[in-house]
Amino acid sequence: MNDNDIGKIERGVVTWPGSERRAALKKVLGAATDAELGFVNSRAIFTESGATEQRIEHLALPADFLSAARFDEIGVPEGTDPLAAFAAGGPVSGPWLVLLDNLAAIAENLGWNAVRPLAAKQMQSLEALRRQDSALAEPLAVADARWSEFMSWICANNGVPGDDWLRRAHHRAEAAGDAVVTAYVLMRQSQQALDAGDPTSAVALSRKALRYGPLPTRTQALCLTRLAEGLALAGNESGLEALEIAHHNVKAASTSPEDHISRHCDTRYIDGIRARCHYLLGNHHEATALLTDVLADEQPAGSIDRGIWYAYFAETQAPRHPEKSAEAGLKALALSRAADSARVTQALLTVAVTLRAHRGLDLVDRFLQQHSAAVAAQLSVSESWT
Repeated sequence: MNDNDIGKIERGVVTWPGSERRAALKKVLGAATDAELGFVNSRAIFTESGATEQRIEHLALPADFLSAARFDEIGVPEGTDPLAAFAAGGPVSGPWLVLLDNLAAIAENLGWNAVRPLAAKQMQSLEALRRQDSALAEPLAVADARWSEFMSWICANNGVPGDDWLRRAHHRAEAAGDAVVTAYVLMRQSQQALDAGDPTSAVALSRKALRYGPLPTRTQALCLTRLAEGLALAGNESGLEALEIAHHNVKAASTSPEDHISRHCDTRYIDGIRARCHYLLGNHHEATALLTDVLADEQPAGSIDRGIWYAYFAETQAPRHPEKSAEAGLKALALSRAADSARVTQALLTVAVTLRAHRGLDLVDRFLQQHSAAVAAQLSVSESWT
């Protein structure tokens, strides 16, 4: 754990660290129970029955980082409680987007399946408002597009198809005439095609997204990463040049309000995709070197992104270094549990298939057992959705 991890616990952003971290903290601090340290399992609380107002109140607890200045950026008057405005179903788009940011920021802590009921209810509220007053359709279109895209991301992290949500997001973004959100949704559809192993659709969708220019730097960079990975999956090296452009532009860029939706796309994120492209093109040495640097970087990163990077690294090592691969795979699974994300577990499927030929090695057996359990747990979640 580093100072960033400790800071998140102290600020209440993380209220339920992973089991290994809880055990370590109890040992170091001499506590007998998790409750003695003040830890609360937010997922358990969130899944209990209760009024929507209570759930919103619970979501507001770790949200002290939402400052009045930030509200002003999106047109919400100082002193306005965005959660209260949202709960009241007000027609102002700003509070809806603030709550979306809040929910997205803490979803890894609450769990992606846990936040689904609240997100789904707010989508129902948006739809009800649109039907109730046609004059609200246009002002709320961007909020609807962003929330629809978020619903597709919840689906992706629970191993459930989110195609319909992305189609809705694309339709609403176009209706609002918002080029940035439209391009972002097309990028997500390209990402979905990559997850399905469809390079043709991935390349076509990412190119379509890039035609919505000029785009903010980070959003454009995300579109370029999807294009590069699609080309690499098809055996075409030309996408590596696109990644060089994306890396250069993001390194030189400063954060801008219109690029808020893509703020996670930094140079390290791009290097992770560059490593993936090198691996797909057969350049395993370059992929290993890049991922080693990416994983050695101690700057904060989301659990899902870091889990994916470990999964990529495990895949590069699996054929020749099974134990090293299994060790990386176990780290990826730990991050998958922390983020409650099916995407990381799914990214490890190829690794699990390769490592089955190396049963009998302790690390390999541990990885295979934990991966199998993770897949079974996700199957249970996806069946509950159905």
